[in-house]
Amino acid sequence: MDPVHFSGKEILEMAVCIEENGLGFYTEAVNNVKTDKLKELFVFLANEETKHVSHFEGLKTLLEGEEVYNVFDPYLEEESNYIRALADSNIFVDKARGKKMAESLTSDEEALEIAIGFEKDSILFYNELLSMVREKDRALVKEIIAEERRHIATLTEHKAGN
Repeated sequence: MDPVHFSGKEILEMAVCIEENGLGFYTEAVNNVKTDKLKELFVFLANEETKHVSHFEGLKTLLEGEEVYNVFDPYLEEESNYIRALADSNIFVDKARGKKMAESLTSDEEALEIAIGFEKDSILFYNELLSMVREKDRALVKEIIAEERRHIATLTEHKAGN
């Protein structure tokens, strides 16, 4: 029996929340950026977030009924608190946060910087989770990381083109 810190299902629930808030940011940011090219990029990324939510929800159904073992680990609570604090403070966990940030944008450059920052924070969050999940659930986390890296690449390409 290996120690369980977060199950694949728990990670996917966090990922869904992050993606939904990313969707809120990109959807609202479309109304607050000036260039058509950036609007198109944010529409694309909003559509990607929608796909990710659907994808992660589908993966969650594959994990229905998964067993979670309770193993005493003196560091488990500390690690759990750390990862939850990381999620709460650095990425789209508060459902209204992404939309609120997009509503206050003052420039296209700011919108790009915020979007890149959120995507980087998401990767940081998921990388931290890699060491806290069972071996069999790591592939799910790695898949999520790959999706977020593609977002950063797209945003960075746009930024370099401006």
